[in-house]
Amino acid sequence: MQGPHENTTSLRASRDVLNSRQFFSRDVGYLRDSALFWPFVLYSIFGVASAFSPADRQFAIRCAVVAIGALILAKEKLLLFAAGAGFIAIQCAINLALHPGNWSVFLAAILAACPLLVASCYWRKRKLSYRLPREFRLVDALWNIASLCASLLLMYLVSPLNHRW
Repeated sequence: MQGPHENTTSLRASRDVLNSRQFFSRDVGYLRDSALFWPFVLYSIFGVASAFSPADRQFAIRCAVVAIGALILAKEKLLLFAAGAGFIAIQCAINLALHPGNWSVFLAAILAACPLLVASCYWRKRKLSYRLPREFRLVDALWNIASLCASLLLMYLVSPLNHRW
């Protein structure tokens, strides 16, 4: 039989768990931003790539709306934008290493790297609203894979080949 002190201690512990912003040992804001990373990056890439084709302008607008919506829903918008720009810059650098002399990829790499350079100058010790994890775990990998799959499913729904709109 539990005494009154043990009962209040367990109630306080359960209240702390319910009030904490932890889920899968990660902060809810971190999980939301990591889930919004793939829609932001993928729809930004597809939106910009489709914007220069007159036949695909409607698709580009749809992609831009989804990418802007993902950025608006993010808690740390600057972090999401910098991570997306870094991912695009790395992909462009790899593409330039494999196919040198592609000026459009070079321009995309410069445009993606410029926000990173500006952010590195002005964003030295910024306080985030949540703590970033020290290591990338299986939960993070599965969460990112689920986000990528959901983004691709949404891409099917948004695509012009699917005439629902």
